[in-house]
Amino acid sequence: MRRGAARVGRAVLALLPRGADYAGVRRSWRQDLLAGVTVGIVALPLALGFGVSSGVGAAAGLVTAVIAGLVAAVFGGSHVQVSGPTGAMVVVLAPIVAAHGVGMVAVLSVLAGVLLIIVGASRIGRAVAFIPWPVVEGFTAGIGVIIFLQQVPLAVASHARHGENTALAAVDAVAAAAWPGALASLAVVALVVA
Repeated sequence: MRRGAARVGRAVLALLPRGADYAGVRRSWRQDLLAGVTVGIVALPLALGFGVSSGVGAAAGLVTAVIAGLVAAVFGGSHVQVSGPTGAMVVVLAPIVAAHGVGMVAVLSVLAGVLLIIVGASRIGRAVAFIPWPVVEGFTAGIGVIIFLQQVPLAVASHARHGENTALAAVDAVAAAAWPGALASLAVVALVVA
């Protein structure tokens, strides 16, 4: 029993960074600082938006981005690794939050973490190399379309029913929009796009 615990302890310690990992920091700290600020400028507003889009709120998006950044910095596989919020989680979380509430996000986070540990330990991640590039592009484009459709009710200043099919919710929001007010909202959207 003690040998097993000692082995697990050594495995966990092996994940932590060592002094040699920071050997080049004296030479590259300015570039590292600039990279960190740049990632923060992009990732933090993105985290706020994804938190709101998924239905858990801006504060939850901000907290999870900071925690994920810290975990990636300590346990990441590379000193040049960049982590940040991802749009795929909005697509997954929004219907679950609508159907089961915000409390389910913690359960999903733990399950996702356990699955990632299992996949990493079993080296299944190597199978990603066999997925054709058009499949990856199609998956990413599909996520983009779903996120776009989730924002249509906000763009036309209308309310959508959460948990409904995203395309139907977008169509219903456009049909139910109060158009004089919606035009002002769409003008702001057009200004942001421009």
